[in-house]
Amino acid sequence: MLIAAYTVSFLGMILLPIFLWIVFTRKFALPWKLVLAGGLTFIASQILHIPVVFGLNNFLKSASLLVTAIALGLLAGIFEETARYILFKFILKKSRSWKDGVLVGLGHGGIEAVLIGASVALTLVNMIAYRSVDLSTVPSIPPEQLALAQQQVEAFWSAQPFMALLGFFERIFAMCLHISLSLMVLYGLAKKQAVWFWLALLWHAFVDAVAVYASQSIGNLPTEGLIAIFAAISVWIIFKMRPKFEQINEISEQEAVTG
Repeated sequence: MLIAAYTVSFLGMILLPIFLWIVFTRKFALPWKLVLAGGLTFIASQILHIPVVFGLNNFLKSASLLVTAIALGLLAGIFEETARYILFKFILKKSRSWKDGVLVGLGHGGIEAVLIGASVALTLVNMIAYRSVDLSTVPSIPPEQLALAQQQVEAFWSAQPFMALLGFFERIFAMCLHISLSLMVLYGLAKKQAVWFWLALLWHAFVDAVAVYASQSIGNLPTEGLIAIFAAISVWIIFKMRPKFEQINEISEQEAVTG
């Protein structure tokens, strides 16, 4: 049952974004380059983000949970929202519609889901292999890490099946967040109001900081409940942004007519 749950989880993480990309590119009649641009933007942001987190590892280990959560949240917001800003400002200069922002957000959050899904699949394969062998005989596990590896394998196989599905639902929630963030950054550029970039950065940082803090203090299930609430707020933001973009388009059309 646990294997089935993990399989459903990683397949969902991989296949759902692909399904949404196909559906929304056809629905909006927009090119796949927007999805690709969003995905590559996420990857580019992590090329810098991940080394910085590793570089701060000693500080984060010694800091309190609250400080660590705030630091990790701010780093995620700074790197990912800056990457989004650069994308819309210098590369997708003509993409200024609500639909453009939705597709870029789907690309950004979707590729993250695909990569995490692939990681979950690899972990499942490894855990199935480790379950039936004596870990002390595995060359890739150093003796000083043997006890930790045994604990990890035991914890993996003792999890409840529904816990294995949490990762899939978390990716759905995260995609909602990334769409809202892409729309906020894009609207700030279209409207020439920098405050929207900072709102996106702080919203991203807040969500990530709460997730880090809650996961270590109240457990995974309540944390996912909080993330679900944030996803609902993100969906509200997504639909509230639509008329704002329509107003910009109407103004642009009127200016084009009047010359």
